[in-house]
Amino acid sequence: MPRTVKLLIFDLDDTLICSNIDYYKIRYSIAELFNPPLSEETIKNTPILKLLTKLNMIHPDQYNEGKERMIELESGAAEFATVLEGAEKIPDLLMKLNIPAAIFTNNSINTLNIYLAKPIFNFLTKFEIFTREDFTCAKPDPEGIIKIIEKYGVPSEDVFYIGDSYIDAIAAQQSGVRFIHFKSRKTNQKLFPEPPYATITNWDEFEDLLNQS
Repeated sequence: MPRTVKLLIFDLDDTLICSNIDYYKIRYSIAELFNPPLSEETIKNTPILKLLTKLNMIHPDQYNEGKERMIELESGAAEFATVLEGAEKIPDLLMKLNIPAAIFTNNSINTLNIYLAKPIFNFLTKFEIFTREDFTCAKPDPEGIIKIIEKYGVPSEDVFYIGDSYIDAIAAQQSGVRFIHFKSRKTNQKLFPEPPYATITNWDEFEDLLNQS
């Protein structure tokens, strides 16, 4: 990794923690509220928050129900979340290397607070954390990453975004930062807008990547 890296931004779910959130179940739960039904392809390949936006446009009377279903499934999964092995070492590693870091998640502040209430997630408090509620648009919109970069006052070419999904890849590409794919689960890499800067499968590989000249 270039020595000029001045900021690292991390996704949260399935990147730093194993959240056990069933994204497909959330999508299908929201999709049930559409009439006529959405196609299987649309349900699978539309980000959850975009599905909600679409629901609000077509069936505004169903929007609150869709949002409640999403939050209920997110919060329920959060109760059983665990730390991905090695993630707890990242803040101290970055402090040693003098690299600032933040977290930007599409999860809600409510779900985040469920995580933070558990001692196993104390390491997260060493990051500045931004949720979908901190910005007008959630990922894959680049707004959040762009505003975080502006807050830290660093050039986008010196920033890396680390995440597990095509949504993260799109947000990184559209905000002008390099993307590191944390391959913690099966994801449709055909939806990536371009190949990632690097792909890692565990946090030891990330430490090796940081130490490369």
